[in-house]
Amino acid sequence: MVILSPKYTDKETEKMLKEIKDSVTEHKFELVDEDIWGIRDLAYRMKGQDRGYYAILNFTGDPKGIAALEKDLGLEQGVLRHLLIKVPDSYTLLRYEGEVMMAKTANGRTGTAGPVLSNPAEELDKKVRTAKPKAEKSTEREDSAKEDNKLDEKLKAIIEDKDII
Repeated sequence: MVILSPKYTDKETEKMLKEIKDSVTEHKFELVDEDIWGIRDLAYRMKGQDRGYYAILNFTGDPKGIAALEKDLGLEQGVLRHLLIKVPDSYTLLRYEGEVMMAKTANGRTGTAGPVLSNPAEELDKKVRTAKPKAEKSTEREDSAKEDNKLDEKLKAIIEDKDII
């Protein structure tokens, strides 16, 4: 994912995206898919900007070239932020539908519901919401809580020790 500065014209933005795609192919990656989200609000200000031009580029290739690609993206003029991640082999490309639909809120008023998920994304969302948490996570939490209690007891013993002043 790259977030470009919105201060550039459409032609300049397209030129920057082309340079980024060229950089991807230059580092021996094959561009599989691109999903252009356009200008959206940022969660927080980045380099003085409240909005950014989002583009998702999916590519495949040898992971050895990632470090050089990261460096190139960091030096690219106009890139506010970039993020490269490795997706699992079972990853399915999902997209948001471009339209924002209107929906009734709980109090009966009409408002925007946000981007509409495509059917595969809806199915994935249902699976994620209905999935039960793994038992391993709860045992990790319990172990962490026990360790915290032991540390609290040691700290209390140190504080109550009258020899330490």
